[in-house]
Amino acid sequence: MKKYLFLLAAVLPFLSSCEEIISYDLPEGASKVVIEGLVTNQPGPYSVRITSTKGYLANGAAPGYENAVVKISDSQGFEETLVSKGNGLYQTSQLQGKTGNTYYLKVQLNGQEYTANSYLKPVPPIDSLLFRFKKGNAQVEEGYYGTFYFREPAGKGDFYKFNVYYNSEPERDVVAINDDLYDGNYGDPEIGQELKLGDTLRVEMLSIDRPGYEFFRVLSRMQYYTGGPFDSPPANAPSNISNGAIGYFGASAVSVMERKVETEFIR
Repeated sequence: MKKYLFLLAAVLPFLSSCEEIISYDLPEGASKVVIEGLVTNQPGPYSVRITSTKGYLANGAAPGYENAVVKISDSQGFEETLVSKGNGLYQTSQLQGKTGNTYYLKVQLNGQEYTANSYLKPVPPIDSLLFRFKKGNAQVEEGYYGTFYFREPAGKGDFYKFNVYYNSEPERDVVAINDDLYDGNYGDPEIGQELKLGDTLRVEMLSIDRPGYEFFRVLSRMQYYTGGPFDSPPANAPSNISNGAIGYFGASAVSVMERKVETEFIR
């Protein structure tokens, strides 16, 4: 039985936003450039993927651009030209993300230039991950459910994205929240997926900026109403990329906690 990645208390502020979804008028057969990239404070390499909306609109694999010149620089003066790995994937070899730096992306493709920037903001550490057994009922499947804990700093305007892995398999649902629910308090989201003894749960908490929050918010809403994720950002997701490109380039600190469902971590 498919359930919310997080229980409703954590997700409702994210899903209930009334902001308008941006829509592009794409003629049949037209395509837009899709750029996706992320720099973190974890060891690289970092990747930038450059594809087209044509694959998405045609319900096929998104074709990658292999003739781009892709550069990432930071506010400390470092700049690197990324290496093409084929099929629209470009990777760094030297760059190391650091909190407090701003990162700038520049893509030159077919006579056009696309740019974006993002500030790498600190993220609160996940300080514990515990499990609680629930008997099956009409709302939940029987099993162990993980709850992770973090201290959210005081002051509105923080945004977070969460990546969750069950036994090393990534959860495809997109979850990002603002700090309205937890501002200045202890965060304790429960993950709405049943586990059994011996299973492993990994949670990654990423600091993102407002453009990233808006981008992932729209993707989450589209997943919620359509019932599935996308292989590339759809044409009506907001973007922080210039010159009409679709997608998101961001910088994020990452906090990670991984636990196996064992007796010592069951409360």
